[in-house]
Order: sequence, then structure tokens, then C-alpha cells
Amino acid sequence: MTSTNCLNCEKELTDQYCSGCGQKADTHRISFKNFIFHDVLHGTFHIEKGMLFTAKQALLRPGKAALDYISGKRKRYYNVFYLILITIGLIIFLVHFSDILAGEEVIQHPPYINEASKTLDEIISQKSKMIIFLFVPFAALNSFILFRRKKLNLSEHAIIAGMELLGMLLISALGNLFFYLDLIIPFNSTFSFLMSWLVTILILLHVVYGYFNAFGADYSKWGIAYRIALFYAFMCLEVVILFLIVFGFVTNWKFGRVSLSPFG
Repeated sequence: MTSTNCLNCEKELTDQYCSGCGQKADTHRISFKNFIFHDVLHGTFHIEKGMLFTAKQALLRPGKAALDYISGKRKRYYNVFYLILITIGLIIFLVHFSDILAGEEVIQHPPYINEASKTLDEIISQKSKMIIFLFVPFAALNSFILFRRKKLNLSEHAIIAGMELLGMLLISALGNLFFYLDLIIPFNSTFSFLMSWLVTILILLHVVYGYFNAFGADYSKWGIAYRIALFYAFMCLEVVILFLIVFGFVTNWKFGRVSLSPFG
């Protein structure tokens, strides 16, 4: 059906899309065929192209992709932080489903040596998404301090950190997918251990690559190397301080011995 005014916001139409709300100028009448093949099937199985493009960029050129987004080239990108949430959900599903296929029993109530251990486990397991997201403010603050030549503000550094985190999570998800092969061709313990470390190393190297990708042209090799080393040092210090604060809180600042098994 066609109209001289947008059927959604009533703004006068001058092109194929409304300049006010973006709706198509030509909106079809809903028929059974259109309902089944477009609204249901297309709406259910259509993968947003921006998701795949953003995922690819986060893996292959995270730094430059983030700078492109910051500079205004945003049409092709999916919201990085939405995609991070989707990827975290995918990882949780892959781990849980792998345990089910392997026939592993999940310990619902692991033994605790004291109440502080139980509280700390609950915090880590129930707030896992928030803990993962803490990478963004920590990384943004550190890169804001260390990489000043591009004159980016703290929020723009958060975009770079978000793209980095997405790449790290995608590597983790791919690693979890790889371990599904263990259900077909059982891995020995040594190979599984080495592969787990390989995924961890790739994640750590991805951070190095991402910040080099973003800021390598602004500094000498020595300049970028020591800044990335300081970036990791700051991150470790911040994680230790955060853990000590949480540890102190759950033990009423008495500290002492605790056990951890937040994921069973």
C-alpha cells in the first residue's frame, strides 16, 4: 500500500524510506503468504548482517574497527555490547550443553569450608556477566591513561575495550566449539590441557594485537610495547584490588581461608 505520507509518523514522503522514522514508504498488506514467508520465517531465521560483520571485525581488526566506529562509520556495525551479551549467552550454552552430552554430573551444592566461601562462590557465579563486563571500564581507563595521542575521550576508549572484549569472547566460544570434537574423538588429558592454554594465550595475544592495531601507528615499537606491558600490569593490579575488596567484604574484613568452585 502506498501513501504520500508515512503511515507510521505521518511525515511527508520524498523517497523510498521516511526521513523521519526510517520506515519503508511502500508497506505491503499482510496476507497469509506474506505472514508465513516474511514475518514468521524471515523474522525468525534472518541473521542480522551487522552481527556477522561486527564479529569478523572484532576478530581480525578490533582496533581499527573500533576507530572506524568512533569516527562515524557505524551503519554496518551491530551494537558491540548487545553482541557481547549474545556471545556470553552462547558460551554458557556451549559449556552447559557439552557437559550434558558428556554425561557429566553438575554439583548443585558443592561443600564449603565456611560461609565466606559460599558467599564468594555465589557472587562469582551469579554476577559472572557483570564481572566479564568489568573488563570494559578497566581497559578503557588504562588505555585512556596510556594512549593519549589520538585524543580520544574515556567513552571512546570504552568502545575500543568493548570491541576487544567481543573478540576475546568469540575466541573463547570457538575454543568451546573445538572441544565438542572430544565427544567424537576423545582427547587425552595432556592435549586438552595444551588446547586450553592455547585458547588462553590467543585471548591474551588478541588484546595485544587489538591495541597495536588501534595505536601502533602513533608510537614507536618500543613505545607501543611498554604501553601494552603497562596496560596488562594495571589490569592485574585492578583485578587484585577488586578481589581483595570483595574478599574483605564477604569475610567481614577478617580475611582467612576460603575455597572457590563457582561453576561446580
